[in-house]
Amino acid sequence: MPVRLLMMSALLMAGCGSGDANQVPVYKVTGKVIMFGTPLSDASVSFSPKNEQPVATGRTDINGEFVLTTYEYGDGAAEGSYAVLVDKAGTVAGANDAGGDDEHSADVNFDPGASGEHEDGETSKSLVPPAYNSSSDTPLSATVTTDESQNVFEFTIN
Repeated sequence: MPVRLLMMSALLMAGCGSGDANQVPVYKVTGKVIMFGTPLSDASVSFSPKNEQPVATGRTDINGEFVLTTYEYGDGAAEGSYAVLVDKAGTVAGANDAGGDDEHSADVNFDPGASGEHEDGETSKSLVPPAYNSSSDTPLSATVTTDESQNVFEFTIN
């Protein structure tokens, strides 16, 4: 499921009213994302549940660090196992040019919901490899526990 859809789901769930008796308990979760040896800033991080718990999302800061939110900003995530999705939108000049000199241009998978051509000819796309945007393909996972000291994660994207 694309990250944007997961984030929209989380926002809808957050808008359902805080203090709802049906809300499951959440525990503080923090972490860091490193891509190609450098902290990944301004990226969305989604914990996609493997069971029945709600989605938790966050955004990395300039140091690649994030705090997860389920219901209210920074409250954390529910106990359980998650597939971890990471996405960062960016623009690439001439990304639609055939035969570009970018050796990785053939590896780019455009998500119609995340891509689009701008008036200046630049195209937006995810700057993170496509596998990290799919709950069925991502190699990243996490298990949130009631022991918040264990809920500090570092994810590396190669």
